[in-house]
Amino acid sequence: MSTLYALLVGINSYRAPTVPDLNGCLTDVVEARAFLETRLAPGVTLAPLSLHDGQATRAAVIEAIRSHLGQAGPADSVLFWFSGHGAEAPAPAWWFEESTGMLQTLVCADSRDGEVPDLLDKELSILLDEVALRAGHVAAVLDCCHSAGATRELPGTRARMAVPMAAAPVRELLIPELLVAVPGQTSAPEHVALAACRSDELAQEMRLGGRRRGLFSWALLNALGRLGPAATYRDLLAAAQTEVEQNVYRQVPQLAPAHQGIADQPFLGGPLAPPASGLLLRYVRQGWEVDAGSCHGLVATTTDEIRLAVVGELPVREVRAVQVLAERSLVEPIGWQPDRDRQYRMVLSRVPLPATTVMVGGPGQDRATVATVLAALGSAGPGGGPSPHLRPVGPSDVGTTPELMVRVPRRDLAIVVDRRGTPLAGELTDIHRDGARQTVHVLEHIARWRQIRELNNPVTGLAGAVTVEVVAARPGERIAPFDRPPVAADVDGVLRLRYERGPGGWTPQTIFVRLHNRSDRMLFCVLLDLTERFRAHAELFPGSFVAPGGRAAALRGRRVVAALPSGEAPEPGARVRDWLKLVVAEEQFGPAPFELPALGAPRGVDRGPLAVRGFLDRIGRAVQHRDLVASAEDGAYDWTTVTVPLEVEVPRS
Repeated sequence: MSTLYALLVGINSYRAPTVPDLNGCLTDVVEARAFLETRLAPGVTLAPLSLHDGQATRAAVIEAIRSHLGQAGPADSVLFWFSGHGAEAPAPAWWFEESTGMLQTLVCADSRDGEVPDLLDKELSILLDEVALRAGHVAAVLDCCHSAGATRELPGTRARMAVPMAAAPVRELLIPELLVAVPGQTSAPEHVALAACRSDELAQEMRLGGRRRGLFSWALLNALGRLGPAATYRDLLAAAQTEVEQNVYRQVPQLAPAHQGIADQPFLGGPLAPPASGLLLRYVRQGWEVDAGSCHGLVATTTDEIRLAVVGELPVREVRAVQVLAERSLVEPIGWQPDRDRQYRMVLSRVPLPATTVMVGGPGQDRATVATVLAALGSAGPGGGPSPHLRPVGPSDVGTTPELMVRVPRRDLAIVVDRRGTPLAGELTDIHRDGARQTVHVLEHIARWRQIRELNNPVTGLAGAVTVEVVAARPGERIAPFDRPPVAADVDGVLRLRYERGPGGWTPQTIFVRLHNRSDRMLFCVLLDLTERFRAHAELFPGSFVAPGGRAAALRGRRVVAALPSGEAPEPGARVRDWLKLVVAEEQFGPAPFELPALGAPRGVDRGPLAVRGFLDRIGRAVQHRDLVASAEDGAYDWTTVTVPLEVEVPRS
């Protein structure tokens, strides 16, 4: 028997008028607590303590760490989760170790109200070290600005940032242990921290899944649900970073310490588990419900976007979500009446596929050409309606950061760029003739590619069942080794494969790609390669069953050359990013609905909706066309995805 002691601090409202209020912090910690309550492993007891808004004073947070988390013993795990403002403070003159002259801080509810200081990073580090002296495992999740390093050892939207403190805090107001600590000398066991961003970056909160919330908290909970209880901190970092980078620029989640050891242990040391029998549909007083909610990654909606189906029954019997709560969802059957005395195993049969937001034009750009592109967007869909893959936004859409932009520097010219301003295609001309339709085609192609990259099943029972392993090839080696350890990701969660300099110049690295089925059941796998040229193909592993506990190799075990695209010279600093997208299911499906040619390349013969037979083929069809039809020939089955960012680069030196 063990206990998970959790302290969840969420602060939207601050006392000091100089500290602006936030909106999504309470949602973060409420959903984190709901996730823990629904995912405990057998034999583990949850001991939660939540401090919301005015409850989360500096003194209360310090006392809760000492008295609540401090109860943990060697068999117990500890979690400190903070969602609120982060800031910086001038380092006290007596603290000689801080070379930058600034400390990272957590802004408590009463910080800067009178003489109350922020909670310094070094204070938090000491407090968690004291807990780690007695507890078996200690972890911190920090969703605030400047959060990397906020638990360092003593050696968009809207940012969760308060302005730096004007002066160093008065030493008499700090915890006594800080005043006597010797820099760099501590014998406490390590604690691990997952932080929303680097110490010089801002953590964003935005509207996600129908609610305002912290982007990092949302991404981390999604990763926990998708990867399962065996996922390590390093695995979670990579998955969370992938989610974050798809929404904002210059927010890179961090892991500390990043070296091998505690970073490669399961989250919280392993007290979490997936649901014993997957999703369940049951009747309660309010009606029918399933045991998954927004804390597990379901998007809060009252539309027909979320559907679940009964496993193993024909014809397919579905329910639609009518209200998504934190830990469960209320649903209604579609065309059938379940037995109230029975519980049904369910799987997700329709996932929300949000349209990609696009902004056309801007100040000083050609209005007539902007109007022509917008008109083409409004008539590009089925029956002459709006494009189903794109949602135009403008300056009046407060809180919405466009994912794609169309610049119109002069009449009859359009340039598609991402949110960083990087051009994604060549210049598009003759807008007032055929160019507007071609502009929409480019935008839709990119939107479909993004939907494939972001596709996931937030409530799968197959989380962590199959992993993607990249193995370095040795000189002369031609067949993939069965059990050689895979290449580890860098500290930012990306697998980096680097050219090597030799007598003949730069040489790309050669690798093998394996799939490892860690489950006890036969599973069908397809491995997609999503390239920066907006191509999605299944040439690496077009589809096969992988035996329980077994491994399979891409390209039938042959080597893969990790090179720059054809025609691009290997100059120092050159790099390219691919995403390996693994799709896993209990039954066979076809890869065709998930494939896209490179942007600008001709597409093959299109598939009509009647060609869709398998359950996952329907979901792929929804990604591509959104005109899927149900098939009575195939029952419902569970599925999941894994996304691995892979970067090939030429070193600068």
